[in-house]
Amino acid sequence: MKHWIGRHVVIQRLDGAKSTVEGVLKGWDPVQEKVILGPGELVIPFRAIHRIMPRNAYPALNSIGYVVNHTIQFDNAVYFGSSVMIWKDNRLVSSQAILTSHDEDTVTLSNGMILRKDEHDFVVRSLRGNA
Repeated sequence: MKHWIGRHVVIQRLDGAKSTVEGVLKGWDPVQEKVILGPGELVIPFRAIHRIMPRNAYPALNSIGYVVNHTIQFDNAVYFGSSVMIWKDNRLVSSQAILTSHDEDTVTLSNGMILRKDEHDFVVRSLRGNA
């Protein structure tokens, strides 16, 4: 596993502390069964690691999205659980909302908030990278 040392990686964890962490793999200790991730010298025991992968292989949100205008776009955002930025005029309402349902006039978010479509702009940001 020495080929991972010095590479920017994403580690998916099993122990519930945080589902994923990323950084530069600084060390691999097979005797103490742990890895050291920088910056900050974060120590992660082998038993807490689900998977290690290169950072560019981990799915991330695109910085550019598209404005949702049509019913099918709202349907897809709900179906795929897409991350949606919500704007009201020039004020950001939410940077990463999840839509749970919509009708002709309103959108319901995963936190229960109901917003009017004619008062808000919904911008979907797709994932990039390998899933």
